[in-house]
Amino acid sequence: MMNYPTHIGIIPDGCRRWADEQSMLPWKGHKRGIEVLEEIGRWSLGELPIKYYTVYGLSVENLSRPREQLKFLSKLYAKHFLKLAEDPDIHKNEVSVGVVGKRELLTKEMNDAIDAAIDATKGYGKKFFRVALAYGGRDEIIDAVSKILENGDKISIESISRNLYSDVPEPDLILRTAEQRMSNFLLWQSAYSEVHFSNKFWPEFTIGDYKKALDDYSERKRRFGK
Repeated sequence: MMNYPTHIGIIPDGCRRWADEQSMLPWKGHKRGIEVLEEIGRWSLGELPIKYYTVYGLSVENLSRPREQLKFLSKLYAKHFLKLAEDPDIHKNEVSVGVVGKRELLTKEMNDAIDAAIDATKGYGKKFFRVALAYGGRDEIIDAVSKILENGDKISIESISRNLYSDVPEPDLILRTAEQRMSNFLLWQSAYSEVHFSNKFWPEFTIGDYKKALDDYSERKRRFGK
């Protein structure tokens, strides 16, 4: 029997490099990356018992990219969230959509679209899809500690965990394409996560590759440092 993760985190890296190899403009790589995410996500949400998904969409560091590129990403993500708000598979599978990160750093266009997706799915609780936008794992820890101190509470593993951006359990599996590093993604939550790296760029990642990662996870024995 397959042992599926309850929560999977995905770092879909390599979109720009894939576009460069195809002699395309960078935004073509991001567009294809969203399409791959939709293909895999639609299949996984409908066919697998995985309950929680967190996808790295835009890091705090990414906000220093050229203005034109960020403008395109803003429109791309806004379009994606508006699509999620009306997606029949999202409603059929009762998927709660949300964002983790510093939303105040995002454009109004993005935030309006995010709100539309959140409002359209706020009553659901069978599955949870979170996108990390304007997100940084170190910032998340610092903000959690600051909140604890402001409330006059004691700093502990439990109190930090309660004050993180994310409202879902710690990931069992982190899936990363193109590179072999965490890139400031869910640093606190992934302390004992299993990690699967793929050398492929995200736009060329397939459902078959996704299944391979899940098979690899299923064969591992988690010890949580014991």
